Amino acid sequence: MYAGIHRALSRSLMRTIVLTNALVMITVVLASITFLHAFIRNHGHLSVGSSINLGVIVVLGGILVLNDARRFNLSRFILSVLVPVACCAILFLPRWKNPDLFHYLPRSPQLFCMVLATSIVPLMVFSIRERRLLIPAVSINILILVTIDPILFYLSSDRNGEYGFYRYFGNNLTILVAGLFLMGSVVFLKNLFEDFELLNERLIDNLNDKNAQLEKNNRDLYRLNQDIETQNEEIQAQSEELMQSQESLVMANHKIEEQKVELENQNELLEALLAEKKQDLVQTNQQLVSRNSELEQFSYTVSHNLRGPVASLLGLINIINLTENADDKKHILKLIEQSALSLETVIKDLNKIIDIRHDKFNINERVLLDEVLSVITESLKTFIVENNIAITHDFKHGEAFVSIRAYLSSILYNLISNAIQYRSPERKPTIHITSVLKDRTLILEVTDNGLGIDLKRYQNDLYKLYKRFHDHIPGKGLGLYLVKQQVEKLNGSIEVESVPHQGTTFRILLPV
Repeated sequence: MYAGIHRALSRSLMRTIVLTNALVMITVVLASITFLHAFIRNHGHLSVGSSINLGVIVVLGGILVLNDARRFNLSRFILSVLVPVACCAILFLPRWKNPDLFHYLPRSPQLFCMVLATSIVPLMVFSIRERRLLIPAVSINILILVTIDPILFYLSSDRNGEYGFYRYFGNNLTILVAGLFLMGSVVFLKNLFEDFELLNERLIDNLNDKNAQLEKNNRDLYRLNQDIETQNEEIQAQSEELMQSQESLVMANHKIEEQKVELENQNELLEALLAEKKQDLVQTNQQLVSRNSELEQFSYTVSHNLRGPVASLLGLINIINLTENADDKKHILKLIEQSALSLETVIKDLNKIIDIRHDKFNINERVLLDEVLSVITESLKTFIVENNIAITHDFKHGEAFVSIRAYLSSILYNLISNAIQYRSPERKPTIHITSVLKDRTLILEVTDNGLGIDLKRYQNDLYKLYKRFHDHIPGKGLGLYLVKQQVEKLNGSIEVESVPHQGTTFRILLPV
């Protein structure tokens, strides 16, 4: 697992080597199981597929040797193309020798899925910045996806039969689109992860620079203390000499007092500077810990929410390869489109979060609450009319104030739309919005008489990403998370009061 790891390597390269070794070990285990199964099934005889499988195991062992010899680029490139090339060899060699014994269908969907799944290996073991190596590896995988079906079709005994070119082209295009979509999704996630990793490295470098500055200040303080001790010794010698004359002694004492005051001032100044540097160091450490925690949670959320649509796409692709009925294929393609749209929705939601974290809409301007509320109610007019919802407001602070309009509008929109979505069927829905200015703080409240939230149960999960509290009502669990992020970007805070089956009040406190 740690073949090729040396302390002289960078952290990112060490992680890549460990990942490469892990993929090699997993592939060796799976290839060994496949080899043993085929060997036993063929009663001890080596088939073409088993021979190629055995060769793959040997080459995988060679990859570990290359890593140990620090030939990391070559080992990663071989790993990126090994499995797809081996799958092509298993498919093509028997058909090339005896084309009359093989039909175009079935096309070994297991090997097709293996080629499709391993097409993302180059994106896992190479950084986006390693384009000189990444582009050839990805190009080979795309070339295999493009040509594997044409070659199989050419090597089949029924290439001039009922299975026409356009029907074959539709299957090949589906696999190619799925492969490109899968690669594109992984490129997006890889780029996102590397951006966060680069940000962490910058924070670490900043912390190291501040530590170096603190050490320099300590050395300067030590030298200054030595200078003070030397000056004190000189003052003592001067005092003994000046005792011969009263007038000289008074002048010397006066000079000594001045020097002492100056030294005390310097000591106080240095102590204050040292305390300030320590406080900066503590804040930087806290910021680094918070960033790392956010990165872990964000990475887990991205992986969790993309896994479902991707698994659905792979499953549907496997089914469409086994289906010959045109109507069934149309239905499966519709399901593939729905899975792709679901994946697109997840990516758009994640882009909203990234926009907030990068302060994309950080533009201060004069804002009137009446105007903001009017725009929101107009955009939600259809839902308000259909559900007979009464929306009232009482803005005691109706004057314009400076804020980020996009964030304030999004906060009110999410709270009002949540109140509409989670209304109670037992009474007429009402929503009341108020504002008041107190001690240079704008207090904005949104109150409804809907289903309410069980705060004892969900208090700690209230503002987490993709957390929902009423499973019988459709939703994504993104609104309150965005509200929390945007309120914090406005240097504000959020409070909530709720009673289940009675209603909820959200209170936003913003400095103005």
